[in-house]
Amino acid sequence: MIKLNWTYIGISFGTLGLLNAMSLRAVAEDVIGNKGITFQEDTIIEMEFIESHGAYQSTFGVVDLDTCQTSASQAIDYDTCSKTPLLSEVKASDSFDNVYRRSTYETDLKESRNNDFLGTPGNTVPNFKTEFLFKANKRYAFYLESKFDGKPAGTVYTTDLLNSQGNRQALFNEAGLDTEAVAKRRNNPQFDANKFDVLIKGGLLLNLDDTGSKLVKNVDEDTDFDDFIVGIGGEYGCN
Repeated sequence: MIKLNWTYIGISFGTLGLLNAMSLRAVAEDVIGNKGITFQEDTIIEMEFIESHGAYQSTFGVVDLDTCQTSASQAIDYDTCSKTPLLSEVKASDSFDNVYRRSTYETDLKESRNNDFLGTPGNTVPNFKTEFLFKANKRYAFYLESKFDGKPAGTVYTTDLLNSQGNRQALFNEAGLDTEAVAKRRNNPQFDANKFDVLIKGGLLLNLDDTGSKLVKNVDEDTDFDDFIVGIGGEYGCN
């Protein structure tokens, strides 16, 4: 569920501008999507871990972009950003799976699936429900920080501009995607819509992909967007 406190709701397309310059144009709107997250009023949003299908052990959370410091060259130092972990895996999957098995390159969040590296609420993620207070007019993004065999395996963000080469590592409100559908949505401006109206009318399904991290070569990226899946502002059931 989503808990909101506002006097006016403005829904339109939004932009965070050039993030590496830490600039944000003044906009009177609520924005959630691949261009960033910001709300006009203090907003509490409930989140629930749905399932995961990644070989990494990951933590999902919120990063406050207004706390990030920049270098003399105006590059963002991500180590200085304030991060709040919200949903954490205590192991990579419910049961051991062979990390060398090739991916199907399709999301496993569908009826006919392989269930590779399946992580479920109460098992891989014991504390699978949480909430976060987004303060008014601040810039945020969700992040997924991963490790493999106890070693850092990289971090990806829901805001495209924060990722390596500006790659899209998250899809908002997407389920049951096949390879063709994922290819259409990745780095395609056509799918950059502000999802705030969906958030308040039942909730979002956030699909995160952990590829692009330190341990995966380009040829091995599966971009199936099922490595970590979170319900935001609503309730979802998985069969």
